[in-house]
Amino acid sequence: MSKTPESPSSSRSRVLLALKPETGTPRHSEGDLVTLADGGLLLIWTRFTSGAGGDHDPADLVASVSRDGGLMWSAPRVVVPSEGGMNVMSVSLRRLQDGRIALFHLVKHSLVNCRPVVRFSSDEGMSWSPATEIVPPDDVGYDVLNNDRVFIDETGRMLVPVARHAGVGMTSRFSAAGRLRCHVSEDRGASWTAGEWAPEVTGVVLQEPGVFQARDGSVRMHARSNDGCHYIATSDDHGRTFSRPRPWTLRSPMSPATVERLADGDLLALWNEPPSDAEASTSPRTPLVAARSSDDGASWGTRSILFDHPDGWYCYVAHLPATSGMYLVTCAGDRSNGNGLETTVVLEAPLPPRHTVSDVPK
Repeated sequence: MSKTPESPSSSRSRVLLALKPETGTPRHSEGDLVTLADGGLLLIWTRFTSGAGGDHDPADLVASVSRDGGLMWSAPRVVVPSEGGMNVMSVSLRRLQDGRIALFHLVKHSLVNCRPVVRFSSDEGMSWSPATEIVPPDDVGYDVLNNDRVFIDETGRMLVPVARHAGVGMTSRFSAAGRLRCHVSEDRGASWTAGEWAPEVTGVVLQEPGVFQARDGSVRMHARSNDGCHYIATSDDHGRTFSRPRPWTLRSPMSPATVERLADGDLLALWNEPPSDAEASTSPRTPLVAARSSDDGASWGTRSILFDHPDGWYCYVAHLPATSGMYLVTCAGDRSNGNGLETTVVLEAPLPPRHTVSDVPK
C-alpha cells in the first residue's frame, strides 16, 4: 500500500491524530499544544467551517484533550467562535510562570486589518478571558502572527513577532513583503509595547517571523523569504530593535520554519529543506525535516526526515517536548486534490541526533 501524505517517513514516528476535511469543515490547520497540570495534552487549532478552506474563510478555534499521551482525544469543542468579519486562526499556547495558560491568536477583520490578541485561562483551558489587544487600537494593520511563535524568556518577558502587510507605516493595500517587529510585554500580557520595525531588505520578500534567544542572551528573529533561504536578524535590547535581516543557514522555499531551544541547550529546527540540486526558492513544501544546532544555527546536524510524500504539503509546525522525544502539530495535506492545508496531524517523533560541529549535513 502506498503511503498517504499524512504517513510519517520513519517507523519510529507515529501519527496520534489526523484531522481531515469533512462536509462542513473543509480545513484544519495552524494549531498548538500545551501540557496540562495533570499531564494531559491540550490541542487548540483552526477549524474552517465553510468555503473551500481559504485563509480568509470563516473559522473557529476548537480544542481537544488527550489524557493518555495522544492515543485518544475528546470531541472537539469551540473555544473561540469566528469573529472579526473573516475568522480567527493561528494558535500559540504558552504556560505562564503564574500557572495560567495563554492563548494567542489572530482576529481577521479585512485584508488590511488583522490583529493578534491574547486570552488567559486559570482553569486549564476550560474557560478563557476576553481578548486583550496586543497592537494599540489606533495602529491598524494586517499583522501576521504564526502559530507556535510567541517567545517567553526566563524573566517572563513575552515577545510576539509579527509581519505587517498593510496599514499604518506601509502601503494601504496588502503587500506580500512584510515589515517585521516584535510586540513586548513585561507584565505577563496585561499591557504591550511595540518595538521598532526591522530594517527592510530591498528586493526580498520577508514573512512569518519567529524568535529565539541566542546563547549570548540576544534575541534572534528569523523569517521565511522568496530568496531560497530564511533570513535572520539580531536584537540586543530584548526584541525592541533588530539589525538588518540577512540570509541564514536554512535553505527553504517560501515556507515557515519553527525554531526552538531544547532543554539540553541545542536549537531544534523544523522546516522544508529541498534536495541539494533543487532550486530552493521554487521548491514545494516537502520534505519536512528536523535538525539540531549546537552553535545557534551557524550549522545544523544530521537531518531527520519526518514526511516526504511528493504530494504532501508540510508546514505551520508546532513543537512540544515529549518524554520520549517531541510532539508535533503540522499541516500534512495533499496537493494533488487540495490546497495542502486541509489536513493537520499530531505526531510523536524522536528528536534528531545531537549536533556536533563536525557533522556533515546531508
